[in-house]
Amino acid sequence: MTIAKRFCAVLLLLSISTTHCCIATEPATSVDDGKSDRFAAVQVMESLPIRVIDSKGEPVSGATITPWALRSAQGHGRWPNGEYDRTHAQPESVVTSGAGDAIIEYPFFKDLGEGVRTIGVSIFVDHRDFAFPDAIHIDVPLESDLVYEVILDKGVAVELHPTIDSEIADTSKLFAYGSDGRSWMPSDAIERTETSLRLPPIKPGGHSVLVARMEGDRITHFSEILDFDVPQRDTFAVEVPLSPVTPIQGVLSDNVPRPVIAGRINLSTLPPSGASDNRVEWDTWVPIQADGTFTVEAWPMDEKIQVIALCDGFIASSGESPAEYEGPRDSANTHVIRPQVFDPLDEGPITIEMTPLVNCLVKAVDEDAEPVAGVTVEAWPNVIWWNSGAQIYCGSLMKGERRMRYRDYDSSIDKGFPQPFRATTDRNGIATLELPEGNRSVGVISDSYELPIILGRRYKKVNLIPGDTTEVTIQLHPRGTERLGDWDKLAGVVFGCSTREGRRIRALPGVSEKMEEFAVRFRDAKSQSDPKLLADAFAVVASAFADIEDFGEAARWYQKAAEQVEAAEAANK
Repeated sequence: MTIAKRFCAVLLLLSISTTHCCIATEPATSVDDGKSDRFAAVQVMESLPIRVIDSKGEPVSGATITPWALRSAQGHGRWPNGEYDRTHAQPESVVTSGAGDAIIEYPFFKDLGEGVRTIGVSIFVDHRDFAFPDAIHIDVPLESDLVYEVILDKGVAVELHPTIDSEIADTSKLFAYGSDGRSWMPSDAIERTETSLRLPPIKPGGHSVLVARMEGDRITHFSEILDFDVPQRDTFAVEVPLSPVTPIQGVLSDNVPRPVIAGRINLSTLPPSGASDNRVEWDTWVPIQADGTFTVEAWPMDEKIQVIALCDGFIASSGESPAEYEGPRDSANTHVIRPQVFDPLDEGPITIEMTPLVNCLVKAVDEDAEPVAGVTVEAWPNVIWWNSGAQIYCGSLMKGERRMRYRDYDSSIDKGFPQPFRATTDRNGIATLELPEGNRSVGVISDSYELPIILGRRYKKVNLIPGDTTEVTIQLHPRGTERLGDWDKLAGVVFGCSTREGRRIRALPGVSEKMEEFAVRFRDAKSQSDPKLLADAFAVVASAFADIEDFGEAARWYQKAAEQVEAAEAANK
């Protein structure tokens, strides 16, 4: 996955509700109310000491360290500045001292409202004189009092020599993306001369670059995505020919009624076989006209196109594996959604095959089975790009032209469409979602209500069959009844979220088997809220923690099992 798409993916994860994603926020002070794991809503900032040195072991001063993502037992996601932040704390960049030292502050809780703890911090380290390293992921807290050490390499300065019609191009109107992750930062740090674009130092090895000429926000010329090997030397030159852009015309298949309503298309280049994870990709979006046609004004030369599309009532059919795809062929699971692939060199307009969305009627009720009005229900189906990453399907419409010119992701997002796969319950507690067929998850956004936690997540599984309306009832309880943080340790073990503690626990004899038994019993159950099922499953979890002599966690899950036994007995009276 490219750095750009990886960045988009974590951003999209954080743009959805706490029902399913990596969350962030909250510090806490223990409250002695007779119950364990209760917190007051106070965020606590922790310190992460970092030292930056060069390959000779000498300190590097003036390096900028930027925390950009956090990990918890719920997963990994961007630490944003803005409306989707759940830490209630803002990430701050720091600059290393003359001794190469700096201290990053991170929130004790990745999700303040849910009491979910931060167990990892992702950082970028940038210095103009050194190669930009890949994203660095650090388990926190550090296991010793020592600092975390980052080594920067000198790198090679790359000079791009762009031409148009074999003539030297005016560099003042040129913009470039490189496979160096610095290209996606707010400042691209390109130095312009009359004849060249000079990129900051990059590591020797395989790289790629894409150059565009722009008039305002409009691209007039594009290069192809050039792949090249950088040898170990001070500078390296790359010739970059650009050609005028040729618009690409397209249309939706005839089964979509006209006029097409709320139509939009996301497009991404297709990485070739054997491409590195950081190969440059180009992503953008275009609207679909009422007659079903669309126009892509500019596209990188000779690059194949991956396409997804969405409009009222319809979604693009999942595409077939292209010849360039290196991974295993998709199974028959209908929840996997893939883009369609087209070659811009083919003659005539491209046709996007569409398929109807499935109606999902969701009824929200409270603990007394009374309807709950005014809660938002949502789903988050993903598209899995060929040879690349995954994103919520049309969840964020980024204009690549603005992203390249202004280097600001948030300002490149167009918000002319409502968030897809989302609706609000009426006075009868009913909302209708239009969703892709297959197995999906439905969650809730509300200030007053939440879904109960099932297996460490807040969602309801639904299976959508083409042509049928799927009806599902979700029973909600008041917010704060239980928090995802109560499941931190279990989630880190069962869900394989790559926590340091989770890896250690699962490696112990017998633990993985018991955790798998726990997960299977939940997945196969007719009712995941059945007290007897919960009592038996929680007892399995408790015994697993007892086996590894984590008696505090074992006692907590034995207590949960006992509570469910009482609930089952009460229900039978």
